[in-house]
Amino acid sequence: MHQSNVEVFRRFHAAWTQGDLEAVFALVDPDVVVRPLHGALFSRGEFRGHDGLVDWYREMTEPWDRFEALVEDACETPDGAVGLVVLAGYRGEERLHARVGSACEMRDGRITTLTGLNAGGVEKEIRRLRGE
Repeated sequence: MHQSNVEVFRRFHAAWTQGDLEAVFALVDPDVVVRPLHGALFSRGEFRGHDGLVDWYREMTEPWDRFEALVEDACETPDGAVGLVVLAGYRGEERLHARVGSACEMRDGRITTLTGLNAGGVEKEIRRLRGE
């Protein structure tokens, strides 16, 4: 069954929120390249392959008791999808709330690159793609 690029994008983030890395791996190319928006918050600006995804997941989620990556909006692109994602972390009384843009390229229904972007730029791109 064919999944739209937006469906893959949404399923990736849902699996990330659930901590289901096996489901994440099923949605990405084995040689996936991830470039987080806030590279300074991580040990490196680029994470590669399944091992890189595990490292990125740990760096993103371990500081928090609970962490969510919730897709607010997403749109197909010729090469994949773009979307707006709300990142939320919870630890005691401490909270993280960040709204980021994300673009992914896909091949054969799997994410090959995932790049963090400024949310405002992605909002404009989504409106352009929808002809608004």
